[in-house]
Amino acid sequence: MTNPKRMKSAALNILFVVMPILSGIFLGLVCYIQPDAWVFELLAFAVPLVIVLNLMLFLSSLFWFRKPAYLILPFLSFALIYKPFFETLGCRLGMADNEAGFTVMSYNVATFNPSRMENKQSDSLMSSSFYHWLRETNTPDILCLQEFYHSDLADFDNALDSILTIGEYTYFYMNPVYKDEHNGVFAVITFSKFKSIKSGSLVYGDHYLNKGVFHDFVIGSDTLRIVNFQLNSMSIRWAWPDTLSLPQKLAHNATNIYQRLQSGYEKRHEELNEIEAFLDESPYPVILCADINAIPYSRTYQRLKKKYANAFEQEGCGLGYTLNRFPYYVRIDNQFYDPKLKLNYFKTHTGMKVSDHFPIEAGYSF
Repeated sequence: MTNPKRMKSAALNILFVVMPILSGIFLGLVCYIQPDAWVFELLAFAVPLVIVLNLMLFLSSLFWFRKPAYLILPFLSFALIYKPFFETLGCRLGMADNEAGFTVMSYNVATFNPSRMENKQSDSLMSSSFYHWLRETNTPDILCLQEFYHSDLADFDNALDSILTIGEYTYFYMNPVYKDEHNGVFAVITFSKFKSIKSGSLVYGDHYLNKGVFHDFVIGSDTLRIVNFQLNSMSIRWAWPDTLSLPQKLAHNATNIYQRLQSGYEKRHEELNEIEAFLDESPYPVILCADINAIPYSRTYQRLKKKYANAFEQEGCGLGYTLNRFPYYVRIDNQFYDPKLKLNYFKTHTGMKVSDHFPIEAGYSF
């Protein structure tokens, strides 16, 4: 017969010895050591689950403190969640300070229609909803848009003139690419209420949507450089081809996502190498408004974090997820800023749903 005491002891050893060791190794590799291999960026999607697991193990181990081994390993593993925990959860204390010297918003508008690439059609309701939201919102002093779309064929597609008028912006700069099949231009664009003394394009990568622009704005007696860009996509999209059975659909999506993640990881690092070289030459404090297409535990995010502070981590509240589609629980849109600047507040506008991303807004002061 099976010995109940042995079974209980084996279960406790698995729970409080084996699992903390495995989760500790996982967190150490993915969140701290971060080997330069794309597979670790894939594994990083499991970090939130491992954080929850470690919290549960640590709390459970407190009930078994009579055996030190059952407390030590869960505690050590629990200590490793400190860094990824605060990259996942914004823990601002107190009320947000909505007063700021100037405000900056970053938003991947997904061409004002996330399905445009498939059906090549515009959606007047989405464009109109965005314009209405701008009218009802205190428009930011600086508005950085990725995957911007503009066309002169319809009033609702005339995004450039509409945003300039509604937002009362006096300046804009973009790097447009015209696409015949869509009858319009795609670009990364920045609108501003401040005077610009210098602007230019960031040239990198090989896709017309992955682009960037920079601007040197005079704000009062100070000068600030805004860098607005998008890195190569993660391309995590779940498709259901009608011609395939359920097992085939699952296999199709798994293979497709696997290949896209690998390719995206390699391209993002090539793009970031070129962008970092440009950032290092900036004569002014910098704010980065970017869809980096990488989660906070990735090498891409950590490379930027070594140079700049992250607005969400400093003043965010809650989970701050910015993707409005599968896999939902990721934060890939960010504002990084020079620590010489003061961050007054940060917010994610989850009510704005004309895109498959959410806008992020922050207030700063010199």
